[in-house]
Amino acid sequence: MEVQLPRISIVVATYNAADTLGRCLTSIEEQIFREWELIVVDGGSTDGTVAVIQSKVSHIAYWHSRPDSGIYDAWNQAIPHARGEYLCFLGADDAWADEHALARLFEAIGSHQFDLVTSRGCIREQASSSPRAFGSAWDFRRFGRRMLVCHPGLLHRRTLFDQYGLFDSSFRITGDLDFLLRLPESTRALHVDSVTVSVGSGGVSRNDVLRRLREQRLALARCPRFGPRRAWLAWFDKLWRYPVARVLGIPH
Repeated sequence: MEVQLPRISIVVATYNAADTLGRCLTSIEEQIFREWELIVVDGGSTDGTVAVIQSKVSHIAYWHSRPDSGIYDAWNQAIPHARGEYLCFLGADDAWADEHALARLFEAIGSHQFDLVTSRGCIREQASSSPRAFGSAWDFRRFGRRMLVCHPGLLHRRTLFDQYGLFDSSFRITGDLDFLLRLPESTRALHVDSVTVSVGSGGVSRNDVLRRLREQRLALARCPRFGPRRAWLAWFDKLWRYPVARVLGIPH
C-alpha cells in the first residue's frame, strides 16, 4: 500500500517558549487544509516548553528536546525528518493568520510545481497598535539588498535543500538570507498576495540590529553576484536607513 506523504512539513524551532508555543501549535492544528506534518525541535528548554509540546504530541510527527547551537542548527536537524513536498519554518511566537491560510496557499499552487511560494506576514508591534503587513514576491535581481520576502511561512520545495545545502548554522540571524542567496535566477516562484502568517515582533533579528547588519554583510559578501565591495556598500546604505525606517514605521 502506497504511503500518502504530506504536502508540507511545518518546522517549529523552540527554546524556552512556553508562553507563545501553544498559540503557534494550535494555529497549525486548526488549519482546514490537512495535508501537513508538524516537526518540533526544542533546544533543551528549561521552562514549560516541553510540557506544551507533550500536550500536543498527537499532532506532531517528530520532536526532540536537546541542546543545539541556534535556530539554523535546529532547522537543519529537522530537515532530515521532513517528508513533505514543501517545508516551511515558523517561530514559536509565530502563528498562521487564520484557519484557511494553508488552503489559500495550496489552492494557488494547484497542480503546478514551484521552488518557492511566498505570501505576506503581519506584525503587531504592540497590543494597542494596528497590524502591519509585509512581504513581497521573490525577485532574483532585487533580493539581497533587502529581505523582500516574508520568511516565516515561506514554502521551500524540499529538493532545494538537496541541491543547495542546509542552513549555515554559524549565522544567528540571517541564515535564511544566506540560503536564499544561493538560489539561481531560474528559481520557480509563486507569490500569494495574502496575509497567511502572524509574525512575532520579539525576535533577535528585530532587536539586535547591528548584528543583523553585520551578518547581512557577510552573507552578501560571499554571494558571487554581490561580493565584498557591494556588500559593504549595502551595509553603509542600511546603517542610516534602519534608524529612519524604525522612526517612521517603515518595514526594514
